[in-house]
Amino acid sequence: MAPNMQTDKLAKVASLDHVNILTNDIDACRRFYIDILGFEEGFRPDFGFPGLWIYLDSAPVLHFIKTDKSQPMNSGAIDHIAFRAHNFENFAARLKANNIDFSEQAVPEMDLHQIFCYDPHGIKVEFNFAGQDRPWKTLQEERKDRHAPPAKPVRRAIGKASTRKTATGKDTKKDPVTSRVKCCA
Repeated sequence: MAPNMQTDKLAKVASLDHVNILTNDIDACRRFYIDILGFEEGFRPDFGFPGLWIYLDSAPVLHFIKTDKSQPMNSGAIDHIAFRAHNFENFAARLKANNIDFSEQAVPEMDLHQIFCYDPHGIKVEFNFAGQDRPWKTLQEERKDRHAPPAKPVRRAIGKASTRKTATGKDTKKDPVTSRVKCCA
């Protein structure tokens, strides 16, 4: 069935609103996301069942619903949830101070550095640090590269190199780019 072109401009997804996670341990969620990672707890309407909404920049991005059942320790079909983050060094230090295991990955093509860890439910959480928020070591290496003396220009030959024999019988090549050319007057 072809899409209705009359409604295409109106029917458009704007952005991701939130992720909803089932939990049997609201306190563990609160400790991990608020106490350790620095998110904020915020308003949650009374839906008639317990839960927790966690905010980032005034938006409730993580919703937790309390269940009595133990949930599997994984993300199901979802591989991970990701957030933009700032100040890589302080963020990594905070995770270390709270004994949170994490891994790092650089994505130089995107000017990005990532941290991956797992929440109390085994859900993989990704944090992206862009530009100046990347690791200090990476920024220092880039600064060194910027202040290094420029590399000598590489000359590329356009013609064929000629070969000559030396007095000892070894071959030498004459570079057509650097050889002198007589100019017409």
